[in-house]
Amino acid sequence: MKPLPRRLFLRNSGIAIGLPMLESMMPSRLQAAAAPPRRMVCIGVPFGFDPAVFVPVTAGRDYELPTHLSHLAAFRDDFTVITGLSHPNTGGGGHKAEAVMLTGAPYPDYSHNLKNTISVDQAFAAANRGETRYESFALTTQGQSLSVTANGVAIPAIGQPSAVFKKLFLAATPAEMDAEMRRIDEGRSMLDFVGERAKSLNRQISSADRQRVEEYSESVRDVERQLQMAREWVNRPKPKAIGSEPKDIADNQQQKAKFQLMIDMIHLALVTDSTRAVSLMTFGMHHDLSHHGKEPKKLAACRQVEVELLQAFAGLLGKLKSAREGGSTLLDSTMVMMTSNLRDGNTHWTYNLPAILAGGGFRHGQHLAFNRPYLDEVKQEIAANAEGKKANPEKKIPLMGQDQQPLCNLYTSMLQKGGVEIERFSTATGPLEGLA
Repeated sequence: MKPLPRRLFLRNSGIAIGLPMLESMMPSRLQAAAAPPRRMVCIGVPFGFDPAVFVPVTAGRDYELPTHLSHLAAFRDDFTVITGLSHPNTGGGGHKAEAVMLTGAPYPDYSHNLKNTISVDQAFAAANRGETRYESFALTTQGQSLSVTANGVAIPAIGQPSAVFKKLFLAATPAEMDAEMRRIDEGRSMLDFVGERAKSLNRQISSADRQRVEEYSESVRDVERQLQMAREWVNRPKPKAIGSEPKDIADNQQQKAKFQLMIDMIHLALVTDSTRAVSLMTFGMHHDLSHHGKEPKKLAACRQVEVELLQAFAGLLGKLKSAREGGSTLLDSTMVMMTSNLRDGNTHWTYNLPAILAGGGFRHGQHLAFNRPYLDEVKQEIAANAEGKKANPEKKIPLMGQDQQPLCNLYTSMLQKGGVEIERFSTATGPLEGLA
């Protein structure tokens, strides 16, 4: 069968929709062998979830969905809920742990400067460099970026859906393309200058310092490779716009609507294969509600915010599952992970962190519980809520390896599933046990 042309569009009501790579667009001899590319979406929730309505009280495949997770019931076999995770050496609690949510870098004393490390999305993006127009997207509805470079520098996050839309679809003018080429060439020239200075410096310093300069030079060479790839993408046409440019929402109180717009942009970025690595920081406006102290009205309002987030998360899973890619779905090739730096905002505890992993080719439909005593604590809290009492579990920092697993074990599993050759990521001890 003759393959379809790659530049094929669906046209309806004046809207041209650029199709992603389809099986029928490839020569028949390649169709059977072609495998969809792997993708990763990391969603961060700054204040966790109320355990009494989020954490399943039984482990395994026959667990009962708690109230919050009932909003994901249609995708039960497409996700795994994981409890008993933490980042070791991140202190007893605090919002500053947001900075290491995707890195796992040690942050034991928040009074000192953080030496951060690369985030899991950027480790994945680096392994797929040059395959897409954009190496990654760092997004936020409000708050800091979750994405961190190999040098420990936070990548500025995009907070406007319209800006994402423009990056995806709006073609540059000839003048803008020339300006982009000049910017790339200027960057290459600067790196040439830096490289020559480094060579000259090498003749004047100690062997230990030469090792540091060599590490720096490798970073320079990495940037050079990125610039070369960026140059190759400048003249390639962008896909035709799908729909119209979204209208940004200025009111930070409308977090549900802002999050939904970003979910739509993530879907468009993945379905057009514009990038394969995305991070998104969510919901930064219910801080006071998350510190509810079990006051009934505040607690109910906080839970409603969490429900809205999970409903939007379910919407993303639905979009990815309905998008076909060869003989599978976009969800089958996309790892969608949601986690937090806190168990919940009311306690500020940085252990027993909530995590959901969906899609990506894993065998899902289970609750992996690495801290069984925690499930008993959740049962007690549920019982106390039913009686109108306040459960006050004793705060004790669990010992890593005894009743907690490093969150980075999950990240290791994701990277390995995504084709990244790595034994351990950051503070991991290895891949996450039980996740196949």
